[in-house]
Amino acid sequence: MPEIGNKIAKADVNLIDETFDISQAESYHLSVQNGPDGLSFCVFNTVINKCIVLRNYPISADPSALLSECSVIFECDDLLGLRYKTSSYLWISPRCTLVPDHLFDQGEADACLEFNHGAMAGEQTMQNYIRSVGLYNIFSCPEALAALFRLYQHNINFFHQAMPFIESVVAGMSPSVRGMAVYFYSHYLDIAVVENRKLLFYNTFPINAPEDSVYYLAGVSNLFDIDLLSTKLMYAGNFRHMPPEVAILKNHVDRIIECEPSKAVTYSHYIIEPFRKDFINLFNLYGCES
Repeated sequence: MPEIGNKIAKADVNLIDETFDISQAESYHLSVQNGPDGLSFCVFNTVINKCIVLRNYPISADPSALLSECSVIFECDDLLGLRYKTSSYLWISPRCTLVPDHLFDQGEADACLEFNHGAMAGEQTMQNYIRSVGLYNIFSCPEALAALFRLYQHNINFFHQAMPFIESVVAGMSPSVRGMAVYFYSHYLDIAVVENRKLLFYNTFPINAPEDSVYYLAGVSNLFDIDLLSTKLMYAGNFRHMPPEVAILKNHVDRIIECEPSKAVTYSHYIIEPFRKDFINLFNLYGCES
């Protein structure tokens, strides 16, 4: 249990392959995921495209404590401060706006995000280009958090959860059908609709009760004339057991299946199937940069 003074950072998932070699860190890739469900990270051996480390730290739901908790984790953890070949940071947040590439204007990114989500003091506007669908995703991340991560990883690239989610759904959905996918977080969910490798819809919705997921999925399915009794619904989320949302969905949707992690990489034998699906966005982020 890493500790500094009376500050303790305790990981509830700590899986390290026996092939991990701290002296080879400069040939590895580090992916970090951060949001209301915790701070997680994994390390990839880029020579053989294998995930060899997975670690997760739970954090409180208090947004005001996020920076201090992340600071303690970075100070205590023995792997986050190593010098890696490349590194990426996945910020989990409902604040994002998708813009077609032919309409995107770097100079208007702040205004575009504020138009849809309002101004947010102390946040830095960023963007990712989602190549598979030809869209820029504009999002914001707390400036203090971004500075903290840059302090430990100078070459870190920033991403929003929409990127690995959309990329994996577009790649994983049969091109001949119109399908839906949902990703569960503790306080909201992401929904995407895909057809013929094209993104028709993406949005984030707040959830306060398990039944909310059915309400939003029904609304989106009606909007796109999707029959939930015959359409394949892909789902994923940061959970290590079936959440109540999925149990409820199975009473309303016939073809509900779990999203699959990228098959372009292999995983340590310690990172067994449940963990691979719990942290699917984190794992799939590596493919977005490769």
